[in-house]
Amino acid sequence: MFYAHTFFKVLMQAPELSDVGSPEERAAFSALRIDGQTVRQVGQAIGVSKSHVTNLADQFQAKLIKRMAALRRKPASSYSAEYRLACRSLHERLSELRDFDDDLGLYKIGNFSPGLGSKEDYAECTGASLRFDDE
Repeated sequence: MFYAHTFFKVLMQAPELSDVGSPEERAAFSALRIDGQTVRQVGQAIGVSKSHVTNLADQFQAKLIKRMAALRRKPASSYSAEYRLACRSLHERLSELRDFDDDLGLYKIGNFSPGLGSKEDYAECTGASLRFDDE
């Protein structure tokens, strides 16, 4: 079974994203954010100072976000098969890891925890009924 980080690495190698950032930025981002290595390990591996590692990873992340936003404006038929498959696989894996049907779960969105509100608050916000099927 593939993990989400494996699909993300495959996605970054797709033709649409393969030319984003410098090799140092890609290496720092991949090692730090995807593989979970420490700043010290990444700095030693790519030959830069520890303080520069997070800057490189942040720069790559910003460029990646910008490119992916630009890709969303294009029709899906213009994407390579590799990119479409990696996106679909990543989405499916993330869906397995996180049950998106659990509206009252214990996850956070920024500083907001949807699961900490009352059922009445949730019903008021979403317009959902508080009645159960057996009532």
